[in-house]
Amino acid sequence: MIEKRKCTRFIVKLPVDVKSDNSVISGITVRISDRGLFVRSQKSFQTGTNIGIKLHISEDVFCDLKGVVRYSRKLNILKQKNGMGIELTEKDQKYQDFIDSVASLG
Repeated sequence: MIEKRKCTRFIVKLPVDVKSDNSVISGITVRISDRGLFVRSQKSFQTGTNIGIKLHISEDVFCDLKGVVRYSRKLNILKQKNGMGIELTEKDQKYQDFIDSVASLG
């Protein structure tokens, strides 16, 4: 079996706000990596949508990120499984430091 992922993923649950134009969707991260994240949410943006991301690392610390939705899932029956796979296009130093700290624990 060939693994197509290039970055290690980490299971981390953090609150996140995803914004496109005037719409904001709140959710929880499920997995994060150096290059992207998966956000569990009731709603999702369409694949290909450019978005801004506010990731809450702690109560008073957050990261400002940008990305594009690469995968969007909306199931009417299992709403808790809905969400978006996001490829990061811009990340701040706080995010990189956070990823590095999570990687050092594993």
